Amino acid sequence: MFVNEYVMDRKRYDKWATPKFWKLPLFYVYCFIFVVGVFGWFYFDRADVSAKWKTIGAFLTFVAVYRGVFFHWMRADKTFRLMRARNFGGKDWLCKVVVGGKNISLYINGKINNKVEWEDIQKYEEAKSYYKLTTGENNEGVLLDKQCFTQGDAEVFKQWMIEQHPEIEYGWIHPMYDK
Repeated sequence: MFVNEYVMDRKRYDKWATPKFWKLPLFYVYCFIFVVGVFGWFYFDRADVSAKWKTIGAFLTFVAVYRGVFFHWMRADKTFRLMRARNFGGKDWLCKVVVGGKNISLYINGKINNKVEWEDIQKYEEAKSYYKLTTGENNEGVLLDKQCFTQGDAEVFKQWMIEQHPEIEYGWIHPMYDK
């Protein structure tokens, strides 16, 4: 019925797996820690106190920048590189998703990898550039790139999902993943 094919590369993985850091709830906590750290760093430098207090201010600043901005991106990068090296010999891989009436078949590099039954799909989420059919509680699912349909297209798929599977909850993906 519908076929979606794409190459899973670093850019696509980052787009789908890494949240927009400024939309994370903890981002504002890290902004506060950053301000406190910078203020403390400069204040203690001017106040002529021991180096330990200056170090605490600098440490808070660097931790806030790392955790608030770079952590999720770096973790996704490490996960992607590890998965690519371990499972695909260091190369990007071809993903093919065949959406049928009875189930969804997932192919990796031309070999069947998994089949997902429709009763396992709990949510149908839409983002700017992809659809996500979510299964289970830990937010796993099938991802379909809107630009990569080789049979059918994104709008027809959306309409088909709403008509054929009204039992699956439809909605927009969380804003921090809406890329």
